[in-house]
Amino acid sequence: MNSKLQLCPLLRVVAMLIVGIVLGDVLADKVDVRVWLGAFVVSVVAAFAAYNTKVGPMVQSLMLFVCIIIGGALRMSVGVEQSRYSFIDTDEPFAAVVASLPVEREKTVRCELIVAEGRFAGHRVYAYMPKKVDVEQPMALSIGDGIVGKAQFKGIDDYTRQGDTDNRRGGAHFDYQCWLKVHDIVGRTFLSNGEWRREVVRLDNLSGVQRVQLKCGTLREYLLKRYRELATSDEAYAVVAAMTLGDKSGLTTELRESFSVSGASHVLALSGLHLGILYALLTMIFGGIRRRALASMLVIVAVWGYAAMVGMPLSLLRSAVMLTLYTLTQMALRNNASLNFLAFAALVVLLSSPWSLWDVGFQMSFFAVLGILLFNERFRIFVSRKFLKAHPVANWCFSMVVVSVSAQLMVAPLVAYYFGRYSCYFLLSNFIAIPLATVLVYLSVVMYALFFVPGVQGMVAMAVGWVAKGLTEALGWVASLPGASVDGIEMSAVQLWLVYSVVAVVYALLFYFEKMYKPFDNYRPKL
Repeated sequence: MNSKLQLCPLLRVVAMLIVGIVLGDVLADKVDVRVWLGAFVVSVVAAFAAYNTKVGPMVQSLMLFVCIIIGGALRMSVGVEQSRYSFIDTDEPFAAVVASLPVEREKTVRCELIVAEGRFAGHRVYAYMPKKVDVEQPMALSIGDGIVGKAQFKGIDDYTRQGDTDNRRGGAHFDYQCWLKVHDIVGRTFLSNGEWRREVVRLDNLSGVQRVQLKCGTLREYLLKRYRELATSDEAYAVVAAMTLGDKSGLTTELRESFSVSGASHVLALSGLHLGILYALLTMIFGGIRRRALASMLVIVAVWGYAAMVGMPLSLLRSAVMLTLYTLTQMALRNNASLNFLAFAALVVLLSSPWSLWDVGFQMSFFAVLGILLFNERFRIFVSRKFLKAHPVANWCFSMVVVSVSAQLMVAPLVAYYFGRYSCYFLLSNFIAIPLATVLVYLSVVMYALFFVPGVQGMVAMAVGWVAKGLTEALGWVASLPGASVDGIEMSAVQLWLVYSVVAVVYALLFYFEKMYKPFDNYRPKL
């Protein structure tokens, strides 16, 4: 096992970085940023000194790990300082640009704004507007529209998720304030009638990434509106919009519950599954280009363009980084190291936003991929490779079982901890959801691409609606089965760590079992 870890040095780097981030968060109110900065400089100097002297490799590694831990604490401390804002009790002028489509709530309309001018320039805020207005219509706002006005901004420390359906089940362990910080939402405001107006605003204070996201967001809005016109039903629109463009605003509580109980919630959240399907399609499209480097770069650009269009959620960011590294290594004709890819993606996410460590989506996405990378090969020792190679259908079924169980081993404890639920028929749901989701994504891409042939586009949209209906009805049937889920699970953080300790023991047993008995092709080892 140690030799495997030696091949994945970035795993240890990520582990030390996580220790540092946790340390910086715990000591955020006790240790100043300048203290961490000084400690980081000293640790770097000490690490270089240890490297240039004839000390043992263990001492050198120890000094390097100390440097990484203090660097993680420094990054977290800087993040805490950046998230502290002062709020005043009077209105202040602002200029902002709409970053998300307005969503109707019980009494108000909410949209996400990126402040372009004002004290919070470059950051996001939630803006609430009354439904009935005399001058401006908030539901008519589009992504990229500029608005100016005067408003009073409030903080998010006492902000609760009233009226939202996301994560309602697991509120005890779900930190909504942390979720807002991960998404750079620093405040909220209420815009009354006459307090704002549309106007072109300058985007000089926005980063290049934010400008690209806004441009891509306008394309996303167009595609959503176009499919709204073509959709065969509201339910089909909600499912397709969530699975292809990351818009969950149309999902009803009943639909979310059906997917959750059946264990297929991951199908609705954009993740590596969806980007992997798109990546396979892009590889086929650009595979005919003779220049391999050009084809690879086109695939990478398309992957990141799609990630920017859908808002770059953390699960998709992780997948985009890993696919980029995979493509580059394939282009260089080198063997890939998936665990190093996963670790590098974690480094990118955590260094850009240390708050991501506490994001549920980040944890589930990385743990699911980690489970697949760790357990996939371990479980395959129980079936002859020659048999699987000779029987493609059996190979596909076995692969589906192995991947599903591997991911479930790592994700199920988190689901129970955050949402108090365990889905008993997750395996059956995956056999239904993954093939249908693949077909749905492929058909949706064709549908969006046929904008220049409205008649054919409408026919493809009907097929998309049929597949979406079949998916929802099949998962609804799974959710209605007796004992479909175990609800009301209460798990503490200590119990969560104990469960993962058991998972680690299971992995160690499988690893050493594989060492004792070579993966068999002609015989079955005696258990």
